[in-house]
Amino acid sequence: MKSWYLRRCSLIASLAALLMLAGCGGGGGGDNGSSSPQPTQNVQPIIVDGGPDGIPDIAFTTLTICAPGSTTNCQTIDHIQVDTGSVGLRIISSVLSPALSLPRQTDANGNPLAECAQFADGFSWGSVKIADLSIAGEKAASLPIQVIGDASLPTIPASCSSSGPPENTVTAFGANGLLGVGLFLQDCGASCAQSAIPGTYYSCPANGCVPAAAALNKQLQNPVALFSSDNNGVVIQLPAIPAAGAATASGSLIFGIGTQSDNALGGAAVLTVDPNTGYIVTNFGGASYPDSYIDSGSSLLFFGSHTFPICTGPGTGLYCPPSTQALSATLQGINRATSTVNFSVANADQLLNANPTFNAFTGIAAPNPDPLSFAWGLPFFFGRSVYTAIETRSTPGGTGPYFAF
Repeated sequence: MKSWYLRRCSLIASLAALLMLAGCGGGGGGDNGSSSPQPTQNVQPIIVDGGPDGIPDIAFTTLTICAPGSTTNCQTIDHIQVDTGSVGLRIISSVLSPALSLPRQTDANGNPLAECAQFADGFSWGSVKIADLSIAGEKAASLPIQVIGDASLPTIPASCSSSGPPENTVTAFGANGLLGVGLFLQDCGASCAQSAIPGTYYSCPANGCVPAAAALNKQLQNPVALFSSDNNGVVIQLPAIPAAGAATASGSLIFGIGTQSDNALGGAAVLTVDPNTGYIVTNFGGASYPDSYIDSGSSLLFFGSHTFPICTGPGTGLYCPPSTQALSATLQGINRATSTVNFSVANADQLLNANPTFNAFTGIAAPNPDPLSFAWGLPFFFGRSVYTAIETRSTPGGTGPYFAF
């Protein structure tokens, strides 16, 4: 039976246990590129292919990391999930070549830094190290990254592990890693820089790891913001797919907004987000969802609780209306701009029974345990150009953070 995930790494991860929320990821292995042809300067191929675990509606890409300052001590890693709902590069330790010997990030006292990412049913723990990232023709030098499951930090603080079982392997995490290219410059920001927050950053002297403040430049960074150009946001383009779904779907992760001819905003509606949370408002079915977000790292549309009957077959826990429902919602930004979105919810049992080898679907949805939230996951991205603008960065559509489509 296929597993379904809500991936929300940066701040919040909330989903009923029946949906098996995992650490933000996608699956893969080795050095094989997840798609082709070779990228151009600011365009990186992405693919929805199920990854090694056969999880539908996960967008993957391939990237290269190098030891800082090196052009030869490098490793190319495939099946890295592309996530606009989080910030920072995270790699599973077992995937990394020991030859990279990435240096540790340290705090002001010279102690190694570690990070904990907590979810509704578990956590991912690992050290913070420094690497150079290359993707398409772009580069982020001396980028702090999380190395999940780093064996050099085997003792996990209770304030991290209290959220559930560990998700520190490719299988448990669901991916070789995650590329968080969301709305913000850092993954925690000022709150973690000003005080020690249990369950986030830790200082790890020889006698054990303790919660610690992490300066902004020590935290995981949005890699796009560190590019020398095309550094104000990203565009994800995925093709429209049939109502029944597709075996795979290939698209593009485009860096920059309005910086080149291939990332112009055109007539896209710009919806600014709450600068603290990244939320917009969804108005649907006579209800308002003020904690809504657009997130390529969520594999489904998540909304409501009893909107439709729940599946009991291969789509257990998902929505199973008697027939496909044609629906409409209005998304509204903090700037009061609105855009109407037409979408559908299909019977997940029927879709999965009819197409057991398909990995890309537009009509699969599930309840959201947060009554204030409507999560517009990867199904929203099919057939659209979706823009994610980074906070404080200037674009032709105004200063980020915002979504546009």
